[in-house]
Amino acid sequence: MFIESFDQAKMKIEDKKTQYIRYRIGRIKHQYWLWNRKHHDQVYIDECDHRILQNCKPGKTVFYCSAGYYLKDIFNMDIDVIETHPIVKHFYEDCYISRDRTTLYQTYPYKCDNFAVVNNRGDHWVNVDGLTDHLRNYTLIMNPGCRVFYSFRDTQIHVNRLTVDMEQHFLDWAASLEETLNLKLVHHEIRFDKKSSKDDYSENPDTSNGNLKFMFIYKDIGEAWEIV
Repeated sequence: MFIESFDQAKMKIEDKKTQYIRYRIGRIKHQYWLWNRKHHDQVYIDECDHRILQNCKPGKTVFYCSAGYYLKDIFNMDIDVIETHPIVKHFYEDCYISRDRTTLYQTYPYKCDNFAVVNNRGDHWVNVDGLTDHLRNYTLIMNPGCRVFYSFRDTQIHVNRLTVDMEQHFLDWAASLEETLNLKLVHHEIRFDKKSSKDDYSENPDTSNGNLKFMFIYKDIGEAWEIV
């Protein structure tokens, strides 16, 4: 069997400690939650996450597989946290566990007004059609007019980088979602940093949040949205 991601590999040991370590390896922002619990005189927040919250409209906000619990603890907002790893329930009880996004609409009992997926490892290792399938499942828990924040790293998505104009490829995909999923693209940030030298082996920017960031409206109901 070929394994593309450590998340797919079976664990020989299923104890809570091993599950927690495995979860932490794939969730960089879990560290923010740990820092904020220890330091009550200051708050740590990722710039991308802060911007998402600034652009949310009033209503229920969902963070899917993005360590949203660290935000829920420090902001007076109606934030629901959905994760796929059951271990999260052991250290943060106030969250929803949905092992499979295809049954997300059955696991989560509400419809949301803001929905965010920030560089979720579980969404990777597909082509743009796979990303569309993920978003199709997510739209099932969205109210009309829901603001959608979706980001990922291009290096984790299947595409022929030798023959494809990368920026245009992902922009065309995002624009096509209005017809296929009723997701209207309202803002995007696509960054492909150029190498500073032939010995520069760094990856594309923003390892935590992804170098491709998109904002959509699901079933646009004509509400004004000024991006901040």
